[in-house]
Amino acid sequence: QQSTSRLKTMGAPDWAIGHTVSGATSTGEAFGGVVYTYDPGTGVCVLRTEGDITNTHDVFVVNTAGCSDVRSKAPSSSPTTEALPVVDPARSQRRLEANVKAAQTSAANIGVGVTRTAQDIFDALAKTLPCQWQGTAINVMDEVTIAAPYAVCQGVPNGDLRAVERVQKVLANEKAKLGLK
Repeated sequence: QQSTSRLKTMGAPDWAIGHTVSGATSTGEAFGGVVYTYDPGTGVCVLRTEGDITNTHDVFVVNTAGCSDVRSKAPSSSPTTEALPVVDPARSQRRLEANVKAAQTSAANIGVGVTRTAQDIFDALAKTLPCQWQGTAINVMDEVTIAAPYAVCQGVPNGDLRAVERVQKVLANEKAKLGLK
C-alpha cells in the first residue's frame, strides 16, 4: 500500500483500473472506492463503491487535483472486465418522462416578465397552495387571481368567496414574512 500527502506525486499507475484508492478532496471531503476509470489528461477519476441496494453500485467523480492523503492499493489479482449492466428501456423511458414533467412543472413556476418580489410572493404561496402563473397574475386554486401589485385577491366568477378570504389571509401573512406591505 502506498501513501502520499499530495496527489501530484502519484502517477497514472496508482489510479489504474481496479486499484482501491482513498483520500480527501481539496475541500476536505473523504473519498474511497475502486477505480472504475481514470483520465490522466484531465486528472479525473471515477470511483465505484457498493450501493445501499443489493447488486447496485454508486459512482463518484473525483477531480484528483489538490487531493491529499491519497492511498492506492493494487488489486490482488488482475481486474476482470465486467459486462455492462442491463438497462431496462421501459424503466429508463418512465424516468425520462417523470424528469421532463418535473422540469416542465418547475419551469411553469417561474414567472415571465415579473419582478423578483412577485416571484417571491408566488414561491411563498406555492408552498401551501396550488398556484400557477397566468401572464403576470398569480392564479391560486383556480378560484382566486392576484394581479400586480399583488395586494388584492380577486375571485373568479361563480367562485367560492371563502377561497378568496383564505387566500387573502395567506397572502397577507406571506407578504409580512417577506417584509412587504
